[in-house]
Amino acid sequence: MKKITFWILSASFLVITISCDKIETKKGKVSFGANYGVINCPTNVTIYVDNKNIGILESPIENLTDCGQAGSLTKDLSIGQHNYKVEIRPLSGVGCTKDLTGSIQIDENECTKVFIDFYTIDF
Repeated sequence: MKKITFWILSASFLVITISCDKIETKKGKVSFGANYGVINCPTNVTIYVDNKNIGILESPIENLTDCGQAGSLTKDLSIGQHNYKVEIRPLSGVGCTKDLTGSIQIDENECTKVFIDFYTIDF
């Protein structure tokens, strides 16, 4: 009886393990960039997706033409709708503070680009 129970449990575990391995999350990419060098206020630009911090933009860029472009922040995300938040904060002192929010659609094996244009932001 113990051997039968052992083999049934072992087989069940194997079936569950194989089933979980076959479940793949389909992914796409998102790339964020900003031209924050155009303002006279040194800032940090922190990016959140679905309320999770995914990173800080390391350097300003003129425009965002390619996914993974130098100066952009690129991440893999599961396909579907996601919300993002961009926090703009001064390195010191006050001023240059702004939160921008939006939503993005991630498609399988595609890259969605989000460019934050500081020329259009009112602080």
